[in-house]
Amino acid sequence: MTPVGLARARQLVHRQELSPTTIDRMVSYFARHEVDKQGSNWSTYGKGRQAWDGWGGDAGLRLARSIARRMNADERRT
Repeated sequence: MTPVGLARARQLVHRQELSPTTIDRMVSYFARHEVDKQGSNWSTYGKGRQAWDGWGGDAGLRLARSIARRMNADERRT
């Protein structure tokens, strides 16, 4: 994993508050790297899948998208 990916994994493990910028980065990461999950299984668990999991995996994707939707809705109201 990259230093950014490792930092993200640490933030998630320690349940640190994520900034709006970090949420946007997570959404962007997942959009670019969803393909990394494909072709991975227990016997061929590649580096792309490991990085995906470090960024929170499928749960991280759902979390980031949910928070991003709320942030966007809040921006529209102001």
